[in-house]
Amino acid sequence: MTNSSLALAFAICSGLSTSALADGDPANGKKLAQGSMCARCHGVDGNARSTSLHVVPLLAGQPAAYLIQEMKNYAEGTRVDSSKNGQMAKELRLLGEAEYADIAAYYESQKRY
Repeated sequence: MTNSSLALAFAICSGLSTSALADGDPANGKKLAQGSMCARCHGVDGNARSTSLHVVPLLAGQPAAYLIQEMKNYAEGTRVDSSKNGQMAKELRLLGEAEYADIAAYYESQKRY
């Protein structure tokens, strides 16, 4: 592979990995996440601390595209909601695609502890 081919491949991959983040507004996502139930379980920055009795996934640093898809899955009922009283699905049904993108962009931008 030539140097120009490598550079092109790198540019394409780099663009793909950040495209979901570019679609959402991390600043608005932070407001949404902290103003809703998200932060109660997942932590203010997405670095939740699980216990042996309460397992909570880390959201910090997860790819935005993955987070958006999982939020949709919870809201649509295609992913089992094991949160207390099904609160996760209830909260996500109140939000739309733009809010999912913003929240996902915020959590993607956070560093894991």
